[in-house]
Amino acid sequence: MAEDMKKKITIIGNGFASLFFVSYLLVLPVYPIFTFFLRRIFSRYEITLIGNGRFIYFPAIPEFIVGKKTKESITVNIRSWLWRRNVRFIDDQVVDIQDGGRTVLTTRGRYTNDALFIGIGPAFRTDDIPGTAEHTFSPCSGPDEMNAFMHRLNQLDEGVIYVGFKLNKLDGFVAGRGGQMYECACLLDYALKKRGVRDRFEIHFFSPNIEPGETGAITDRLQERGLILDYGYEPAEFVEGGMRDADGSLRRADLVLFTPGIKAPDWVRQSCLPVSRGGHIDVDKYGQVKGLENVFAAGDCSNHEDPPPWVPHQAHMAQLRSQAAAKNLRQVLNGQPPTHTYRFELSCILNMENDAMWLHAASDDKPPFWNIFPRRSRKLVTVKDQFERLYLFYLRHL
Repeated sequence: MAEDMKKKITIIGNGFASLFFVSYLLVLPVYPIFTFFLRRIFSRYEITLIGNGRFIYFPAIPEFIVGKKTKESITVNIRSWLWRRNVRFIDDQVVDIQDGGRTVLTTRGRYTNDALFIGIGPAFRTDDIPGTAEHTFSPCSGPDEMNAFMHRLNQLDEGVIYVGFKLNKLDGFVAGRGGQMYECACLLDYALKKRGVRDRFEIHFFSPNIEPGETGAITDRLQERGLILDYGYEPAEFVEGGMRDADGSLRRADLVLFTPGIKAPDWVRQSCLPVSRGGHIDVDKYGQVKGLENVFAAGDCSNHEDPPPWVPHQAHMAQLRSQAAAKNLRQVLNGQPPTHTYRFELSCILNMENDAMWLHAASDDKPPFWNIFPRRSRKLVTVKDQFERLYLFYLRHL
C-alpha cells in the first residue's frame, strides 16, 4: 500500500492502555518472526507513538517492601517492542491537542493524524489534602519514590507508620489506588516481622472512603496482622512528623505511605478535549472522546460512561477498554460507526506474601479464568508473579 494512502494514527503515552491498544490494533499475529516483514509490506496504518520509552510495571511496586522487585526488574525500554511492530517512536512530551484531535503538539514538534488514541496515564490530586506532595510517599509515584520510602523505613527500628488512600469518585467510579495500598500495608507487616521488629511499630490503615466499622475479607486480613484501622479518617493536612486534624491536634507519624485520587494531567484542561466533572477525559461507552471525531482514550486519564460504582482504574481494565477502542477505531476509519463496548471488571491478586486473595467483580458475573484458581491461597503469589514475568517477557522479546 502506498505510503500516502496509509491512515496516520497517533498514540500518546506508553503505559498499559497504549501498549494494549497497539496489540489489539494490529491484526497480524504477534509471535511468528515473519510478521516483522509483513507489517512493513502490508500495514494499513502509519502509526506514531509519543512517550518516554519506559514502561514500568506499576502493580509490582508494593513488592519493593519485601525486596522481591527493583526498579530495574520492572522497567522495560519498549522501543524495540514498538520497532518490531513497525510503530514509529517519538521521545517527547505532549503539551496540547488542537483541531478537534487532529493536531498533537509536543515540546519539540507538531504531529497531525487521521485518528488519535490517548493513553497518557493519570495525574494525582496532590492538592486535595495540603502537604501530600511534601510529606507523604506513594507507590503510585513510581520506583524512585518507593525506593525513597524504603530508605527511610530501613533507618527506623521503631515508630508509627500510616498507610492510606483517598479516591476520586466524582465521576461515579473508583479513580484511585486502594488495592495497592491494602497490599502495601500487608507486605509492610510481613517485612517488619521478617526483620524481627514488628512489635516495635504501629501500622495504621486509613481512608476517608471506607466507612467506620466496615467488615469484609480485606478488613479481616488487616486485623489478622494487627493493623490499627482508622476507617473514615481524613487528615486536614500532612505536616512534618505526622498529620494535623481539623481541630489542630497532631497525629504523630514517622512515615506516611499515601495515595490520593487520580485525574487526567493538567494540560488536558487547556486542550480541545472535553473534561468530566472528576477531571478525566470525557469518553463514551465506546471509548470515543465525546464531541470529537476519530479520537479515543482509555486507562487512567479517562472516565467511564455509566459505570458501576466499584469499577476501578487498573491495568486489566485498561486492557478491556483498549481492546474496544482499537476495534472501534478501525471501524471509524472505514467509515462505520463504533459498535464495540467493554465489560466492567475488577480482577487482581492481593499479595500478602504469606497469603493472597483474588479480588474479583464483573458486570457479567463471569469468574476469573473460569475459576481454575482458588480465591484465597498462598499459591496465588506465584500466579501473580508468573503473570508479571510473562507480560514483561512479551514486551522485552516478542
